[in-house]
Amino acid sequence: MERGTWNTPEAVQRELDSRLALVQSTEHIRGMHFAAVLDTVRFLGGEQAVKHIMDAGDYPADLDPTELYPVPPFLRLFFAATHLLTPQLGGAEEAMRQIGVQGTLAFVRSMFGTEVRQQVGGDPKLLVNMLPEAYRMAIDFGELQVEWTGSRAGLIHMRRIFTPVAYNEGMLEGALQAVGAQDIRVQGRQTSLLDSEYTLSWDD
Repeated sequence: MERGTWNTPEAVQRELDSRLALVQSTEHIRGMHFAAVLDTVRFLGGEQAVKHIMDAGDYPADLDPTELYPVPPFLRLFFAATHLLTPQLGGAEEAMRQIGVQGTLAFVRSMFGTEVRQQVGGDPKLLVNMLPEAYRMAIDFGELQVEWTGSRAGLIHMRRIFTPVAYNEGMLEGALQAVGAQDIRVQGRQTSLLDSEYTLSWDD
């Protein structure tokens, strides 16, 4: 869906259905992403909002943040959280972006993120170079490629990634925040339903 058109619940539901129709049974996502969605809902809406989301969906029982789970339950949880947070955050895309930032923070706190942090220290460029590997730790589908356009600027290509552009922008922004980058700028555009590209830059 084009930017700025996530303006009705019906449009968002059609977008969810379109993405779900393309998921293969061999594609999975780590449990920490489920937990990050609920953490965002908890922070912004409280425990009652979390209960509402969990009762209405198919949240995995006994969730293990390190285990891989099927993609469809995550997408349904993510879109339900987006719907719940949209009024508070002033739009569906901002809700998705905020959930994306929290998704990165969840990865940073995980055992996988600890390994990445140790390798990159506080260097944003090293972190961006490791994003393809970090994504592979968090999901077992899709592809991410990095193309540098300057010393602190680059282009990220994502292919077969089920989450919307605004969520992915938040993930990239959160990654740069985690290593102390300043004046972060991330702008994405969708090139097909599951493919997108992002310009990003920052200051030291």
